[in-house]
Amino acid sequence: MQDSMTAIDTSFDRWTQLSDAFEQHLSHMKQGDAKARAEAIRLARELDALTRRIARELDSGGSSHNA
Repeated sequence: MQDSMTAIDTSFDRWTQLSDAFEQHLSHMKQGDAKARAEAIRLARELDALTRRIARELDSGGSSHNA
């Protein structure tokens, strides 16, 4: 069980990093940084994919393959 929790913890740590970066890029967009939009969109897509992966890991009882 510990190994499966480690995989989920790793995924959640990555999700937290992406979420923080997304928040920063939204702030930059509010300040008028035109380049921040493209990165915010990329981060949003990556967050969505990772959220789905975490949900699948949880639905399968926490077992996962490190990707």
